[in-house]
Amino acid sequence: MAKRPNPRAIKAARTYTIEEAAIALGVSTGTVRAWVKSGLPLMRSQRPYLILGDALRTFLEGRAKSAKTPLRQDQLYCLSCKTGRAPMGLLVDCIPQTAKTARLTGLCEVCDGTCNRMISKAKIDHFGKIFCLAIRDAKQA
Repeated sequence: MAKRPNPRAIKAARTYTIEEAAIALGVSTGTVRAWVKSGLPLMRSQRPYLILGDALRTFLEGRAKSAKTPLRQDQLYCLSCKTGRAPMGLLVDCIPQTAKTARLTGLCEVCDGTCNRMISKAKIDHFGKIFCLAIRDAKQA
C-alpha cells in the first residue's frame, strides 16, 4: 500500500468507482470512502457511485499541499512538535543523502527532539551562514 497516493496515477478524463480508484492509487476502499466523507465529491445520480478523475486528482493535490509546513530559513522541522523550530544553539549536522541532496539535523530547542530539513547540496554554503554546520559522512550518521 502506498504511503502517499500519487495523483498522477489518476486519469483526469476518466470516471472511477470507489474500488477502481483504490486500486489505481494503491490504497484500500475504506481510505477512499474516508476521503468521500472528508469532502471528495461523488457523482450520486446513479449506482455505483462514480468519482470524476479530475475531482480526485484535485482533492489529493489539495491534501498534499495542506500537509506541507513552510519553514523559515533558520528552522528545521521538529518530528515531535510537528512544526518548524530553530535547532538548539543553531548547531546542525549536515549529512549527504544523494548526489544532489543533504539532510540537516539538529535538536529542537523546545522538546529536545530531532529536527530535520532536506536541502540541495548547492545550498550548503547558504545554510552555513545561518547555522553552525558540521558536515558528516553518511556512514558516521
